[in-house]
Amino acid sequence: MNIEERVKAHIETELVLDRKIQVELDASLTGILDSAGVLELVIWVEDVFGFSVAIDRITPDDFASVRRIAEWIRSSGGKLPD
Repeated sequence: MNIEERVKAHIETELVLDRKIQVELDASLTGILDSAGVLELVIWVEDVFGFSVAIDRITPDDFASVRRIAEWIRSSGGKLPD
């Protein structure tokens, strides 16, 4: 499973529990994730991909879509766990 697939699966199964959603890689996450959801996602990213996220590094552009989140993880030094 690649980074995009891990992020997508986490959003679909853990962050939108009250509804069934299939998230497309390039679809906007506006309306799917609220600010609390973004913070939960950041904590999960830190835990799973092994790096600390500085609060000032969280931008709406980086969390606009699954693909953008995956690019942000890679550029921040995150990698898939073994």
